[in-house]
Amino acid sequence: MRPFYNLRIRFAECEITQNEVARRAGMAPSTMTARMTGQQPFDAWQMDAIAQVLNIDRADYGKYFFDAARKNRRTA
Repeated sequence: MRPFYNLRIRFAECEITQNEVARRAGMAPSTMTARMTGQQPFDAWQMDAIAQVLNIDRADYGKYFFDAARKNRRTA
């Protein structure tokens, strides 16, 4: 499964592209790509900004920003 699968699904549910989310969240598209591919972790302010754009409740951050599949690979 690709990193941040649930976040990608949320983009589709909101009918918004990754680049548009980045723009609205005040991030460069290249920064968003680095986060979405797992090359760099999301900063707290980036999670807050993206959540605001996508109307994600803070209680749901784990579902969208902390990918269980990636965690399992690190511990295996």
